[in-house]
Amino acid sequence: MTLPRHWQPLTKVPSEAFPVEDPKVVAVVMKNYGMTEADARTWLREDHEKATYYLNDLYKVQVSPYAPDNAFLHINISRRDGGMFKDWRHFQQIKNEVAGEEREAVELYPAESRKVDTSNKWHLFVFPEGQRINLGWPKRDVSYSENREAPGIRQRAL
Repeated sequence: MTLPRHWQPLTKVPSEAFPVEDPKVVAVVMKNYGMTEADARTWLREDHEKATYYLNDLYKVQVSPYAPDNAFLHINISRRDGGMFKDWRHFQQIKNEVAGEEREAVELYPAESRKVDTSNKWHLFVFPEGQRINLGWPKRDVSYSENREAPGIRQRAL
C-alpha cells in the first residue's frame, strides 16, 4: 500500500482524548435537538461510549457501529485545526486504516430534508465486509505520477 503525501498513520486513542461533555457542546446539542441538559448529556455519553477514536497530526476520527444491526460503520472525520480543506486520498486512507482496504464507503449528499450540517465534519458510511456498492468502476485504475499536460485529467503526484 502506497501512503498519500503528508500522511501520518492514525493512532488509536482512549475516548478521553475526545471530551464529550464540554458545556458548549452540551448547549449546542440542547439547542439543535430540543433536548434538556440531562437528555443531551445522556445522548452524548451513550454515543461516545460506543465509538472508537483515532488521531494523527491532521485528523480526529470517530468510528461507530451504524444501522439497526450495527453491520455498517459510521466514520466521523474532522480536522484537528477546525479547517475545511479535504484531501480525498487522506479520506481513502482513513477508511482503509479503520475499516479495511477492501470495504467500501460512501459520503452521502442527501435530500435537503435530511441534510445535517452543524459543524466542520465529514461522514463516511462503510458497508459490511464483502458487500460491494453497485456504483463506480468495475476495476482499479490508479495513476500516482504527476500529469499537468492533459486537459481535464490533471493529477498530482502521490
